[in-house]
Amino acid sequence: MRLAAPVELSPEQRTALERMAPQGSLPVRLVERAWMVLLAAEGLENNQIARRMHITPEKVARWRSRFLAGGIAAV
Repeated sequence: MRLAAPVELSPEQRTALERMAPQGSLPVRLVERAWMVLLAAEGLENNQIARRMHITPEKVARWRSRFLAGGIAAV
């Protein structure tokens, strides 16, 4: 079984994502991406995040990779 790449957040990144996550005024996609990255940073694997959020593991893997490659700007 492949393990997902770990996500480590700086304090600034965590703060920015935590501000995005509960927002009702932001597009749903941005909020969803923020939650995916926050859960990944907590150590959850893609399948666990997907089950929790009712989305596909592939979607989680895609956004984990994009965040790792581009940081907060990729979200």
